[in-house]
Amino acid sequence: MNDRVIPWQPTVIAGPKQALLATPETAKLMLRKSKRPLFVVGPYAKNEPLMGLIKDIAEAWDLPIVTTADTFKSFNENGIESNYYGIVEITNLLKDPEWKGIRGEGPHDLVMFVGCIYYIASQGLSTLKHFAPHLKTLTICKYFHSNADASFPNMKDEEWENYLEKMSEK
Repeated sequence: MNDRVIPWQPTVIAGPKQALLATPETAKLMLRKSKRPLFVVGPYAKNEPLMGLIKDIAEAWDLPIVTTADTFKSFNENGIESNYYGIVEITNLLKDPEWKGIRGEGPHDLVMFVGCIYYIASQGLSTLKHFAPHLKTLTICKYFHSNADASFPNMKDEEWENYLEKMSEK
């Protein structure tokens, strides 16, 4: 009999599919490979310089932006074009492989999240992980999301801003 004690590992309980630790280069590779990516932006992205970095990333990669919560108003006031959906609403739409997407061109194959409230994003990512096998998820937040397919690691603000600046360079 094996008496070895295995310590509790909180990320293992999320299931067999674990998030890849992403760098800006990994994230850019995922964007390059995708045909119809989508950028979902939450309420923590309403301030500068983050809003400007998000705009630069979206323009560099020609990404349609979905703003959640009250982010739409801030983006609209700053001349950043976006579509408004609630986080639960966009998650439910993304689950559907028949949904034609934001631009009506067909279903999205990659969704990239930034600035979402962590516990809500975690639930949405878990839903997509289990019920949207046609979709890859990427988080470029400053905190690691274990339910995403790939996620930036936990980092300080300055390092995170450097990562985001690298993302805007195609």
